[in-house]
Amino acid sequence: MAKPLKRVKCTVMYHGAHYNGWQVQNNVSSVQGLLEKILESMHKRDVQVVGSGRTDAKVHALGQVFHFDTELSLNESEWMKAFNRQLPMDIKIIEVQFVNKQFHARYSVVRKQYEYLIYQGEIQPFNYETHACIGPHLHRDNMRKAMSVFIGTHDFSAFCANSFAETPNQVRTIFRFELFEEEDVLRFLIEGDGFMRHMIRMIMACIIDIGKGKLKISDAKKILESKDKTLYSGIAEPCGLYLTEVEYPEGS
Repeated sequence: MAKPLKRVKCTVMYHGAHYNGWQVQNNVSSVQGLLEKILESMHKRDVQVVGSGRTDAKVHALGQVFHFDTELSLNESEWMKAFNRQLPMDIKIIEVQFVNKQFHARYSVVRKQYEYLIYQGEIQPFNYETHACIGPHLHRDNMRKAMSVFIGTHDFSAFCANSFAETPNQVRTIFRFELFEEEDVLRFLIEGDGFMRHMIRMIMACIIDIGKGKLKISDAKKILESKDKTLYSGIAEPCGLYLTEVEYPEGS
């Protein structure tokens, strides 16, 4: 008689510089691909890893969440050890939890939080893969004013790479968008109910262009309200972006 399957929820952090993103792709290294290889070797069969969403190549995570189903009898601590002893040093499982079958790493999400880091000092060997390295002459007040344009519920068609065929509804809500100044680092925190492909990086590119004086604050509003995917094509570097937290309903 087959053993019943249990659903396992895991939180993982990773340095994305050496990966072609989260999602499995042919002939390239991905975080999901490495996790599935470990599970395949343990189960002697294919096991699907379901993430909360994709991250692009070279994007990092401090709190990506995924789930998988298993018949193995390991406890939570044993699962964490089993993963971490087989993972490379730039990927680490930081939490494991058994959940009910109604939990879904992607479809149960209620909000996500990202951070974007800009380094304004002289480029160093140890930060060019973890920060967007931009010169010091950014107009912070104008950037903050432009950030307020994006807070709230909007159609973000002009600020994402998703086609209407794959994502007919491109309305999303941004709950929070803040800038913290920390010595040579500008840390942007953005929190919303969900983000489409390249959405945060396109928004950040617009904010950076406003900080540089290449765009006006009013341009951000005009582009957003246009819903026109051809009006703006800027995209910020992936290395400054971090998925920091994924939130689920209480009790998930």
